[in-house]
Amino acid sequence: MTDALSHFSTPVRDWFRATFSAPTAAQEGAWESIRNGNNTLIIAPTGSGKTLAAFLWALDALHREHEAGTAGGTRILYISPLKALGADVERNLRAPLTGITRLSGNNTGEPSISVGVRSGDTPARERRQLISNPPDILITTPESLYLMLTSAARNTLAGVTTVIVDEIHNLAATKRGAHLAVSLERLDALLEKPAQRIGLSATVENPEAVARFLGGIQPVTIMSRPVAKEWDLRLSVPVPDMAALGGANDYGQGLYAPSEAQGSGNSASTGSPQGAEQSAPSAANIPASAPYTLEDAIGVFPGQEAGLETRQEAGLGPGQEIGQADPARQDDNAAPKNTLTIPEDALRDAPDRERPETSIWPRVQERIVDHIENNRSTIVFVNSRGLAEKLTAALNDIHLRRVLAKQGIDPEDYAAGICDISEVPPLARAHHGSVSKEQRALTEEALKGGTLRCVVATSSLELGIDMGHVDLVIQVAAPPSVASTLQRVGRAGHRVGEISRGFFYPKHRGDLLGATVTLAGMRSGTLEPLTIPTNPLDVLAQQTVAACALGPISVDSWYEALRRSAPYAELPRALFDSVLEMLAGRYPSDEFAELRPRIIWDRTPTEEAPSGSIEGRPGAQRLAVTSGGTIPDRGLFPVYLVSGDEERGPKRVGELDEEMVYESRAGEVITLGASSWRIEEITHDAVRVSPAPGQPARLPFWHGDRMGRPYALGVQTGAFTRALSSLDATDSAAARQQLEQLGLDTWAVDNLLAYLREQRESTGAVPSDTRMIVERHRDELGDWRVVLHSPLGYGVHAPWALAVRARIEERYGVDASVMASDDGLILRLPAMEDVPPGADLFLFDPDELEAIVTERVGDSALFASRFRENAARALLLPRRDPGKRTPLWQQRQRAAQLLDVARKYPDFPVLLETARECLQDVYDVPALVQVHRSLQSRAVSMLEVETNDPSPFARTLLFEYVAEHLYDGDAPAAERRAAALSLDPALLAELLGSSGLRDLLDPAVLVQTQQRLQRTGERYRACGVEGVADLLRQLGPLSARELSLRLRADSLQAAAHGSQDFGAGDFSGAEDSENKDSEHYGEGSGAHASTAEARALAEELVRSHRAFSFMGAAGDSAEPQLYYAAVEDAARLRDGLGIMPAAALPTALLEPVAEPLEDLVSRYARTHIPFTAQQAAEHFSRLTPVGVGVLTPVLQRLQQQRRLSSGEFLPEVLRASGTVGVEWVDAQVLRTIRARSLAALREEIEPVSAQVYGVFLPSWQNVRSLSVRVAQTLPEASAYGAFMPSRRTATVVGEQVAPLGTAALNPAAFNPMAENGAENGTTHAGQDSASSTEDLLTAIDQLAGVRVPASALETLILPARVPGYQPHMLDELMASGRVFFTGAGQLGGGSAQKSDGWIRLHLSESSSLTLSEDYPEQLVRAENPELWEALQAPGTLEHAIYEALAHGGLFVPALRERVAQLMSAAAPSGQVVTFPDAAQVSAALWRLVWAGAVTNDSFAPVRAMLAGVRSAHPTPATPARLSRVGRRGAGRIAAARASMGNGMAGGFGADSYSADGYGSGSYSAPVAGRGLRSLRGSSLRGGLHATAPAVAPQDSGRFSRVDTLLQEPVEATVAALARADLLLDRYGVLTRECLQVEDSAGGFSQLYRIYSAAEDRALVRRGYFIEGLGAAQFAAPATVDLLRSTADNLSIPAGPQGFGATQGFGATQSFGASAYTPQRTDTEQVYGTFTVTLLAATDPANPYGAALSWPAIPSFAGEGAGVVKHRPARKAGACVVLVDGAAVLYVERGAKTLLAFTTDPVLLEAAAPALARLVSAGGAEKISVEKVNDVELLSTHTLGTHTLNPSGGEAVKHPVEALRAALQAQGFYATVRGLSLRRSI
Repeated sequence: MTDALSHFSTPVRDWFRATFSAPTAAQEGAWESIRNGNNTLIIAPTGSGKTLAAFLWALDALHREHEAGTAGGTRILYISPLKALGADVERNLRAPLTGITRLSGNNTGEPSISVGVRSGDTPARERRQLISNPPDILITTPESLYLMLTSAARNTLAGVTTVIVDEIHNLAATKRGAHLAVSLERLDALLEKPAQRIGLSATVENPEAVARFLGGIQPVTIMSRPVAKEWDLRLSVPVPDMAALGGANDYGQGLYAPSEAQGSGNSASTGSPQGAEQSAPSAANIPASAPYTLEDAIGVFPGQEAGLETRQEAGLGPGQEIGQADPARQDDNAAPKNTLTIPEDALRDAPDRERPETSIWPRVQERIVDHIENNRSTIVFVNSRGLAEKLTAALNDIHLRRVLAKQGIDPEDYAAGICDISEVPPLARAHHGSVSKEQRALTEEALKGGTLRCVVATSSLELGIDMGHVDLVIQVAAPPSVASTLQRVGRAGHRVGEISRGFFYPKHRGDLLGATVTLAGMRSGTLEPLTIPTNPLDVLAQQTVAACALGPISVDSWYEALRRSAPYAELPRALFDSVLEMLAGRYPSDEFAELRPRIIWDRTPTEEAPSGSIEGRPGAQRLAVTSGGTIPDRGLFPVYLVSGDEERGPKRVGELDEEMVYESRAGEVITLGASSWRIEEITHDAVRVSPAPGQPARLPFWHGDRMGRPYALGVQTGAFTRALSSLDATDSAAARQQLEQLGLDTWAVDNLLAYLREQRESTGAVPSDTRMIVERHRDELGDWRVVLHSPLGYGVHAPWALAVRARIEERYGVDASVMASDDGLILRLPAMEDVPPGADLFLFDPDELEAIVTERVGDSALFASRFRENAARALLLPRRDPGKRTPLWQQRQRAAQLLDVARKYPDFPVLLETARECLQDVYDVPALVQVHRSLQSRAVSMLEVETNDPSPFARTLLFEYVAEHLYDGDAPAAERRAAALSLDPALLAELLGSSGLRDLLDPAVLVQTQQRLQRTGERYRACGVEGVADLLRQLGPLSARELSLRLRADSLQAAAHGSQDFGAGDFSGAEDSENKDSEHYGEGSGAHASTAEARALAEELVRSHRAFSFMGAAGDSAEPQLYYAAVEDAARLRDGLGIMPAAALPTALLEPVAEPLEDLVSRYARTHIPFTAQQAAEHFSRLTPVGVGVLTPVLQRLQQQRRLSSGEFLPEVLRASGTVGVEWVDAQVLRTIRARSLAALREEIEPVSAQVYGVFLPSWQNVRSLSVRVAQTLPEASAYGAFMPSRRTATVVGEQVAPLGTAALNPAAFNPMAENGAENGTTHAGQDSASSTEDLLTAIDQLAGVRVPASALETLILPARVPGYQPHMLDELMASGRVFFTGAGQLGGGSAQKSDGWIRLHLSESSSLTLSEDYPEQLVRAENPELWEALQAPGTLEHAIYEALAHGGLFVPALRERVAQLMSAAAPSGQVVTFPDAAQVSAALWRLVWAGAVTNDSFAPVRAMLAGVRSAHPTPATPARLSRVGRRGAGRIAAARASMGNGMAGGFGADSYSADGYGSGSYSAPVAGRGLRSLRGSSLRGGLHATAPAVAPQDSGRFSRVDTLLQEPVEATVAALARADLLLDRYGVLTRECLQVEDSAGGFSQLYRIYSAAEDRALVRRGYFIEGLGAAQFAAPATVDLLRSTADNLSIPAGPQGFGATQGFGATQSFGASAYTPQRTDTEQVYGTFTVTLLAATDPANPYGAALSWPAIPSFAGEGAGVVKHRPARKAGACVVLVDGAAVLYVERGAKTLLAFTTDPVLLEAAAPALARLVSAGGAEKISVEKVNDVELLSTHTLGTHTLNPSGGEAVKHPVEALRAALQAQGFYATVRGLSLRRSI
């Protein structure tokens, strides 16, 4: 000890001796090397004191400096890969600094040595303090060091003497490490002599490589003295046979996993032999006045604030009933001890009744809770963030159940808050990268302080973060690597000399093998080697811009500095120069012109810089700082609290995956960090939430969490498997002993050996490092499933899968699905007639394999994803706004544009780097090549077997099958699903027509676009010398006069000050077209620069050798002018136009160009709006004479390359006089103009309120409404002198047939294209000629495919749409074959032939739009699998009925005979057949009807059945007959086909369609202009019956199979287009929310593609039409006008109370006051005439619960009474009453309960007649209203006295009183329970 500490100063030595007994071996060795000034790599286990060893010598030197008074500036630089780890080190340094200061005689208490922390979370004020007063020790991260070196803060680092890099193994093998290595070399360049570098790590396999990374070319001493570290490792399996479980995934879902039940966490509840049990319900009862903070939201830890009301964070149910825990444990009230009090044998031998047999998760979760409760502090590690959230919720739920059971508290009482305890603290909290820093800090402190028992973490706690005294580490699932496991288990027993205890729990048998191998590697110390990335060019590009941003540097010195770092030690000069060329703006083609140069490369050689110098362009520093770093943007959305401190910014809660956000909606509740949050707002780059404690929540998911097995660990796995299998085959006892010595318990040993034994029995061998197995078997469809068993890991198997896929495509011509995993490959092939697929599919020539993989990887989604990240890292795609995150979709769009160009040039540096990263960093292609060399040399064999069933290893692979993890691609799954839909873009374009864009393109947009492209508009003009350089590069050669028009007047002054910023915006065509701020048309009035100023700036560029000048061509009358061009254009101008530069230029700039004229013409097109060849020729003739004949072939070639488009684009107002010929336009320019024209069109739209849509949608669907007049009589004296008080009454004054106005009566009024039809005689004169049958067909056309209750169809839905509807009208259409129905499920219980159900109506001629091609097979198989099995089993009654109807419809008597014949024929010979009776046949038949497989040619059987049961809606009555005009769209498919190539001539709603009639007649439908193409035409088929048939019994009519009625399938694109037309016709304005009640194939993604294509052709409009809905709203142009006219005609009061406002007695507005101001007449006060609509809640005309959310429900019960328990929904039997489009009343099934959405008495009174009409019109026999908003309608305690409305002075009633009076006025009479009304006879 004396020798080790003798070199330290006395205070340091005394402090160490007083604190520690003796130095560790690691410390002694480290001090010896560090004292000698050597760069040192310290490798020692966790807890060996290596961090203090690295710091202490430097602290001693600092102390000496302070004693001598020579200290100043930062001396020690500590670099940590994690911000949290740096914060830990800062806290841990306080003890030695304070102790050393005290022992040195300084009694002030403040350490003389200062410490500062700078990271991404450091506020700007603290950063400024660190610069003005540099600390002695600076703790930072690699990214912050880079930022300091690229700013003025680098001067504070000039005195650094020691650099400590902690957890260096975490950096060395990544691009982040390469970035740090270059930063360290830049740091050394600032110092007088290189700083001493010290690296720290606990897990390094190849220390030489890490030492080389640390020191670069400098020597490094490796200090790796053996230090005794004790481990207590156990691997446990809590079930005797894991094979019986079928294997469940991370969320408990597997082959035999339990059924899911919705619990509080919306997670899958786990099962048990006694049955699955749902989690305890959650509840929250928090006073509204209680303030809520972030700490409150994430939970109350013991000892903290305890004033919150009850809440429960629930998740996975444990699958056990309360009270099943060990009684001994329940009775033990002692404090937890630092020991495992429950023996493992006792846990394993638990009673069978506690042992769930369907999933391993309940037992694992129970075991983990046992561990946590019997230890003081536990960390549970998992491999994914999603599993961390799931497991945390499950552990807390089990703990809660145990606590409640122990105290004898019912879970329901706890949930309701009526028990003795108010809060059960959470047992565990989640800790991962998507939890905010604040939450993680709170969790860490709670664990350290003992107030939290457990943390469930991912790799976020893997590195050396000090978590205090951790007793136990539990690893769930096989860890990713041995090194990672050592780090994780090392968190327990973190202090020197302590034992690290760890438990492992695998998920399934394959996982068990992986965990065992990792355990063996830990005990043997065998780690995976690290590989340092070689020459990452994206990092090189970023660091180059940063290095020269603050001043010019020599190219040669920078090259030498790079080569001193390990990643670039072998950097070729040619590769280095290519990166500089890219950054300097010299690209292989003019197609890269959108990329802006980042640096200036002055190639003039000097003595100091033979290769010239580089300097950052203005703005380069800002660019390097704002877009620097190496951590890629994976599309994680930050989550913030809505109520944050405005000064400090919003509080961050965490982050969510982009796809999770994509699939979420405002109002949903999610779980994050085991707390519930309600989504309040989703913006383009963030999610804002509010706390929702105790609310049922969706568990989030994150993709891209997958960590593949390293190749080295794969080899270890194979060797271990081979050795263990061989030992087990010869000496099973020895094998068991070996596993038990590793730490496996009995059941783990049993399961592992059984796993290997069963594999040997199935395939004859086990896969290993020397043997691979190719196994093939047939799947359930008869196709081949081929499995390659190999343990070598995902990095080897993924590129192998690419090669196999290429071979299958070449050999069989099919696109095979090949999945790679850690344990092999799986592929599926169609059944082959010849030789089945075998091992030859997987064998390749090693010399050709890398080329095959390289070729295939370039087309993969992985390549696109990595290219985006690398381009951003190389600063080619900077943020447009440095303060905001660029949305990932926008990054993808910009990167895709760049990649499309770069693919043509394989030597483009970013493309080279992407290929290197994919093949070396993501994939391990060198290892794959080595494997094939071993196969070729027979060192590794490949065994081929064929099995009847999958082997155990194959079952594991199939179970793990995920079709490649989601973020292998670079787009969310929803985007890829949309891209994969079977739409033919070419056919879709042909169907929609190629309308002339001339009418679509906005002239103002064209003018403004020309100003932007040519930089002539005031806001687009350039400034200064760099602005001139940009103009010459972007626009080509320009004269001084032309330059002056494009420069601001202050250009010379700006050039002198160097104020221009070039930091943003490249390859931004997509952003320019979609995301820039709205721009004003026209050119500004600001002055431009003079010609002299422009010439001076250009000459300055010429003098700096960045431009050259030449004389142009002489015109007819003008003198030749002097033109300036960028030096990069010299070769193009020389080779393309023959222009020779006068000045001598470097040879590199004069190399020949492949297609010079194409480049020049392409640039001209890219900087101009549509032009003719003549205009292009005139442009180039300024420089040298060029003819049209020369340019035309070039333009045609560019069109063939899809870079140009030709046609007629410019409106007449912009066409130059005398201009003839075809127009050409750049493809990107056309997209920009078109998008901006559409945006300008959208900006003209003023959105209407959601209430207007509530009026519009029922009217759009021809639903009749009541006109109700609400008026109040004035008080007066009667003729006899008696006083008559005022009364307010609601009177029905009529019915509105078409409330949309007169436009509905005249289609041409809102259909701009209907005039063509009128001229052709296709329009009809009016309403009188339309029959009720046609009205019914129109209604059915709109309702086609919509699921509605059968009982509501003829009581509410059809009578509201069809004037004079009679039941026989529907029967006649069905009998004629024009309409049929299908069942969609049974409602309620009871027998199938005596129940209500869901049905769908279909038009026969368009049934292919509403029924899929494989209907009803797919539906029945998914919805009713038991019935489907019966249909497939000969001999069953259902099968016989279905077969009997195979050849046509049958009446029931004939059907019974045919069924008896079939059952008799199917019975075995000699067997007695029992034939079913009529009731059995009827029951089976109706099961098929409700399942959608069988239908009837009449609706009478359904009607008769409903008459005898309690249905959701009563049987229909005869409504009053009215006259209506109809519309119908039955000919959509034919219309879609007929519209090919019609273009704009038809337009939306322009066409008409007439079909020959069935029989003798024909019919031409009126044109209405509602859908995509209003091609509504069909003919009547069959005659009409003279009289309506009598109501038949339920088995009357002819039954038929639905599949025999379907039309022939049509092309998918045609059907999708017609379906889009149908939906647009149904809803008028279509949004994503509308499809919530639809079963639309492809969902909104497919429709969006169709509508977007239609919008490009001006056939539909997209815009923000309706407030509150999504931005993707589509409507026909005429519909938009109609929607606006509806808004203009609707009078909404501007009072303080709106619809749905939740008001109580304490509200500022008087409770029960009306927002409507009456108009006074001589006899009364009129409040208005309202449109009142009664709808079934399930009616598609009801927008609420679908497109619109349900309004809030006010409480009528009094102040503080809480919320209303009932909630509205689109339920069968329920109705909704709309008043002027706003939901006012919701009528529950049976009408006993009402929900009122408003407290306005006028609106409630206006809605009352609709309830009366519900009875009088036949919607109900009798209704009896008992409650409204949970208040008794006849109760008296809630009715207040009359008060005066402060605004109007009239009497104010309580809403309940007003509604009661209104109902009584409509004829309701009082009963014992409420108010009733019965239909009069």
